[in-house]
Amino acid sequence: MDLTGSDLADTWQEKIAAFEFASPLLFANNLDEAQILLNNGGVFNLVIFSDQNSGNVQALLKAFQANVGCIADFQGIVCSNPSAAFMAGVFEFGVEQFFSLENWAEEVAALTRKTVETLSDPTSAESRTVNLSRSIRSADQAAIQKAAAAIKDLAEFDYRAAFAKGKACEATGDYNAAASSYAMSSAMNKMFRPGSASLGEALLVTGKVDEALEVFKTLEKTNPYDVERKANIAAAYIEKGDFESANRYVAMAEKIAPENSRVLEAKAQVLLCTGKVGEAFKLMDGMSEVGPFFAAKLNELGIQLSQSGKGKSALALYQKAHKIVRPELRYKISMNAALACRRLQAWDMALKYLARCQKEFGGPFPKLLKIKNSVNDAKAQSGGGSGGTTEEAS
Repeated sequence: MDLTGSDLADTWQEKIAAFEFASPLLFANNLDEAQILLNNGGVFNLVIFSDQNSGNVQALLKAFQANVGCIADFQGIVCSNPSAAFMAGVFEFGVEQFFSLENWAEEVAALTRKTVETLSDPTSAESRTVNLSRSIRSADQAAIQKAAAAIKDLAEFDYRAAFAKGKACEATGDYNAAASSYAMSSAMNKMFRPGSASLGEALLVTGKVDEALEVFKTLEKTNPYDVERKANIAAAYIEKGDFESANRYVAMAEKIAPENSRVLEAKAQVLLCTGKVGEAFKLMDGMSEVGPFFAAKLNELGIQLSQSGKGKSALALYQKAHKIVRPELRYKISMNAALACRRLQAWDMALKYLARCQKEFGGPFPKLLKIKNSVNDAKAQSGGGSGGTTEEAS
């Protein structure tokens, strides 16, 4: 990925011709192209050409983290004279490899060979981490649990494995366990910032706002380019009802990356909490890969609308939310949409949402079966009985 604006788009194939690569190379010269390549699931190495740290560098490192895992040995930065601030910024992700402009092709060739060799061993920490990351992206809960079990023994002594285990817990909705895993990852490697950042997010989701804010503010001192961190601080202040501080951090994040999805999340959260739902809905059109905290807030709002007799509004919210949340979080949206339909006595629509929920989860699970039985009972009685009650889940 070239962020330097050089002639690399025209010359990179010529530069690699003399070297042996263990895997095909793909080139991108803007952030959107690179994220599409990462999200397609065929990328195992990331090499960034950049002279300095930036919001785009941070975004790429986070996209790689989500799709492949926090594997420092699979990543590199091409910059002949990196500043101390640049090295510190990428070291937060464990990245230590800097390649010179003169020798980058040879270094990248060696990087690909090492990656293929490492991944050929299915017992390696890297291979199991990649499998778990891929399972999470597939949103198949059964596959996530299987991959998480395969990495469990490593999580006791490998900070990357502990982090990956936290992501698995997060994907299955166990945020307390996720927080424990992230805390363990951070304790094993205090310079590994993703562990601490994810710990803060898990604390935020579980309502431990002051603890989350403390984590985020400590991290904020180390890296001024992290847009998501500023958005998370804003989210914490919103939870505390301090909208002045929240808006200040939103503004700082906006200066770095105004279209970043997490910035839009924070802005939308302010609007939702101040009753400006329509304006928040408009912002949601620009979001993608929404994380667990904002997804939980959307679910909470949907539940409130449904329980207050505004079922159609709840369904409209769920429809929009389903398009923007991360794949592993969609099944909860579908389940809550089914429950909103049940309240509206729209039995057939409820069953369709439950079928989608089961497909997204990767199979049936107890709560889904309970809701399905409830809907079928109520349908058979033509609205004459509730068939039992089941509350929505955020």
